[in-house]
Amino acid sequence: MKNSKFLFLFITMFVTFSLVACSNDSTESSSESDTADELPEVGDFSKELTLNLSGSWTQGDIKDDNWVQQKIEEKFNVKIVNTKIDTWNADEVSLAIASGDVPDTFSFTSGTLTSKEMFDGGVTRTIPKEMIETYAPRYSKMLDENPPGWQMNIAEDTEDEYLALTGLQSHTRGILWAPTFRLDWLENLGIEPPGEIEPVGPEGGLERIYFTDEAYTTEEVEEILHAFTFNDPDGNGKNDTYGLLPYNNQLHWMNTLMGAHGVAAGYNLMEDGELKAAEISNRYKEGLKLLAKWYDMGVVDPEWTTLDVEKAWEKYKVGNTGYFTAQRSYVAMEDWTKARAPQNLVAADEDVKILVTAPEIGPDGEQGQGAWMPVTLLGDAYHISNEVTDEELARILQIFDYINHDDEARWTLYGEVGKHSEWQGEPNESAILTKPEYPAEEGDMGFWAYNFRTYPGERLKWLTSEYTFKLMEKFFAKPEVVEKMAIRPYRYDLFNETNGMELDKRYSGQLNTIVDEFRMRAIVGEIDIDEEWDGYVENWLNNGGQEILDELEKAPKVEDLLAQ
Repeated sequence: MKNSKFLFLFITMFVTFSLVACSNDSTESSSESDTADELPEVGDFSKELTLNLSGSWTQGDIKDDNWVQQKIEEKFNVKIVNTKIDTWNADEVSLAIASGDVPDTFSFTSGTLTSKEMFDGGVTRTIPKEMIETYAPRYSKMLDENPPGWQMNIAEDTEDEYLALTGLQSHTRGILWAPTFRLDWLENLGIEPPGEIEPVGPEGGLERIYFTDEAYTTEEVEEILHAFTFNDPDGNGKNDTYGLLPYNNQLHWMNTLMGAHGVAAGYNLMEDGELKAAEISNRYKEGLKLLAKWYDMGVVDPEWTTLDVEKAWEKYKVGNTGYFTAQRSYVAMEDWTKARAPQNLVAADEDVKILVTAPEIGPDGEQGQGAWMPVTLLGDAYHISNEVTDEELARILQIFDYINHDDEARWTLYGEVGKHSEWQGEPNESAILTKPEYPAEEGDMGFWAYNFRTYPGERLKWLTSEYTFKLMEKFFAKPEVVEKMAIRPYRYDLFNETNGMELDKRYSGQLNTIVDEFRMRAIVGEIDIDEEWDGYVENWLNNGGQEILDELEKAPKVEDLLAQ
């Protein structure tokens, strides 16, 4: 039933596109009735406009006449129609696009259509550069300071019309992930840390989470996992512990281990003189063989094949797992990560101690993980509906520029600090936490309801604890660490100059199935990796993989993009 529903929505969506696509001309803005001479001056809000607004966090929980809404309406003389669909729900998003009933502004978290496809289908309009520079000067400055910002999202056959606005994902700066070990278990077993350690913070559990910028080798990790599993690390006299607890719906648990083999899942690389997808590379093969070896040794919790990441966090909290990969924000005990490992166990058991290390060092001395953003920190898309006139766009751009790029607009995210929220630590130097009596997003307060996912300037500090920043300064975001350990693709179509997106959409389903099934069967020992490898690679190439790689050859090298 679920697949049938998706197929119906998919067909409906493209039938709608075929009916409306002819109304769009990629070289023009959608509204020809508005001319530059008719547009209002910056700050002229004398005419009331009605706008249907949404943002990156719109999930259908907004209340009409909420606190933020009223303040925006007063400041910009607009009447806001709130968006009641859940833009994180694929079915609701697909139906909205297929029917053409989209908000005036939107940044759908769920959905598979590209900006170009939505524009070609008549769903969205373009945004003239002249209007961006006039009505969104702070956003324009951000693009100036973050090249190649002005080269991204340009509409086909134009030089100054944009398919969407983009965000600055400064929260992904540096590397995000690190292996963690039960330090109390290491101490019980007499195993030394790989370097000098220090607590992440002074209290609240942070004094029991220690960090070192040194790393174990994968051979040393193997010995530790064996000891965690078979040497009674918790001293309870029972055989009830495991070294490693993976999960079945994400690959974060293996990213530093694959990084120790010089490969990042989902990216491409040059190997033996040819361009390869990571998943058909010999480096990836060697990473799988190591994981299969560990599973065969019995150091991997066998229940992992039935657990998604949230279930794995819950099981980790029981206290029977010695190793778990975590984001830097998790080990800094950010407020939004309370349910996640390892801090959930630290909070639950005052005797637990955790050691966070640099990513493991592989057999050839390699070390790292896939960069969260493949090239630039610019990402995500904020779209404008095709129904929006130039006059409305001028107002929207001014609202967008204010609430997303003016620090004065902090109230759109956290209300009044001291009344609706409070500093986690030192004022203006730590994260801001919404008080528990108020909804953190949407609801009757409207926090985050109209904002885009972008974090320029001080905004990163508002949502990041001082302890995460300290970890970034000491290791995770140090330029030399990022240069060495952030694994990027060899080629990447940053400006959508190839047919890669279309091919990815056409073949990704079947290719992902091939990769997922082989990975799972390989790790749990159902197949011999060496014997089955050539057939697996051939199957991947014959099911669209070769077409994707051939098209990818037309994309620029990432090293050239980074040099711009």
